[in-house]
Amino acid sequence: MKILISTFGPDPENTLAAMRTLPYQKIALVLSEEGKDTPAYRRLMDAELKSNGIVETIIVDEFDLKDCFRGITDYVLALSSGKKKKKENDKISINISGGSKIMGDAALLAAFQMGIPAYHCENTKTIRFPVIQGISLRDRLSDSQIAVLKQMGMRDTIDDIARKIGSKLTEETIRKSLRKLRKMGIIKTVPTEGKILVELTEPGILILETINRFEKAH
Repeated sequence: MKILISTFGPDPENTLAAMRTLPYQKIALVLSEEGKDTPAYRRLMDAELKSNGIVETIIVDEFDLKDCFRGITDYVLALSSGKKKKKENDKISINISGGSKIMGDAALLAAFQMGIPAYHCENTKTIRFPVIQGISLRDRLSDSQIAVLKQMGMRDTIDDIARKIGSKLTEETIRKSLRKLRKMGIIKTVPTEGKILVELTEPGILILETINRFEKAH
């Protein structure tokens, strides 16, 4: 089954553009609880009912990046874990242009994290983002980088992280992993009182959380 995940807001035009442009057999709308009580939602539902379409909803707090991100990734994880009876030939795509900017940012981050094709659809054009289908961010991280991520607290020095990891990784490997993670925007360094501390960025927190949840689901 072809599944289209689309952010959705008071103006349905970009969501409708995605529905015209991208192939799907089921659509999952990312929207707030209040969004279900709008003319835009009723318009879309009427159109889908007339064509015997399947509509699901992913209810989120449209002003909370983390909640939007978790809602989308939880939906995809539920598919992959069989809770929604995923078939081997299921193909998922994401349209990020249908709702608020926060929803769109969360949807794009989820697409990169989960390895799902992502699009920005409007009436006159469609843009595909450079997401490699089927290759999640977890697949692009080495085991040592994952090990370092999992040992990071709110703010740690390299010595703190090395102490937590113990003899599993050398200090050189830890430093290389941290440099790579910083380059990817997953961590950042913070000079404090003569020390260099490292901490997760906001996207990094979401990425680590999703990696943990993905591993738990499998």
